[in-house]
Amino acid sequence: MTLDEVLLLDPAVVQELTTEFVRRADECMTADRESQLTACFMLALRASSLLCGMALLLRPNTRDSWDVLARSFMESRDLLVNFRFDDDDTRQKILRWFHGKEWKADHKRCEAFLNRISGGEVELARRWGMFSSLAHPTFTACRNSTAMTVSWVTHRREDFAAVMERKVADYLTSISTLIIAATFDLPGWVALGCDLGRTPNVEPFREGVKQAAGPILDRNGDPTVPQG
Repeated sequence: MTLDEVLLLDPAVVQELTTEFVRRADECMTADRESQLTACFMLALRASSLLCGMALLLRPNTRDSWDVLARSFMESRDLLVNFRFDDDDTRQKILRWFHGKEWKADHKRCEAFLNRISGGEVELARRWGMFSSLAHPTFTACRNSTAMTVSWVTHRREDFAAVMERKVADYLTSISTLIIAATFDLPGWVALGCDLGRTPNVEPFREGVKQAAGPILDRNGDPTVPQG
């Protein structure tokens, strides 16, 4: 499956995921408005909402705005991963979150868990830090915005595929990671009970992302982010 073919599945997948999140969130909120499951689905819905905005910004002249939303998406997804741990410490953190006193994920704990499950390096904290440099007025962020703005003001022709290939791959991978964070019931996580029978496009999409987006991200690295 090509990157363009996977991108065509994107609207249906986001619609299916979000609809299922709404269905389960309603059930969980009805049972207990401040439960662990309610918190998880609220974060999943925020992540879904941000994905909709990210999709609208997949254009060369808005790609720096995409970076800002991508950072916000990561914060919600990573906190969702954190909130899925099935232990009392996590539930105490969730109670603090409901009362506005907590919002950052414990990246070390989440990374250790996901690395153990996947057998690889997920680097949540590193990517969070990388996108922090693009979401704030750092030199790197301003350099990117300057180059992008000069391009559209001077009507410089840009090759969309060359400019946006990595952004598109990163966007599709973001959806795939939300699928894992919200619909997989891994050992040590509370079960969220999503009905995958209601999301027929999700698994083909996730497999397509691995085939099409994975090699692009592995090959290109991220030239927009400073080393270290």
